Amino acid sequence: MDKKGYSKEKANEIAQAIVKREIQRRICKNESCKHFSYDHIRNEEVCLVADCRCREFTK
Repeated sequence: MDKKGYSKEKANEIAQAIVKREIQRRICKNESCKHFSYDHIRNEEVCLVADCRCREFTK
């Protein structure tokens, strides 16, 4: 048990949910793109992947 009273399994489940949510935040929501934010210039503009037509990181 941790200091909040969660079992090891429950704590791992919560941590996995947080990691999954953070990964999803960093993926472009443009259906034709789906690249990570670091594949976009300044995380906002044109996608750096050569064959991608995405022009803006969609949140």
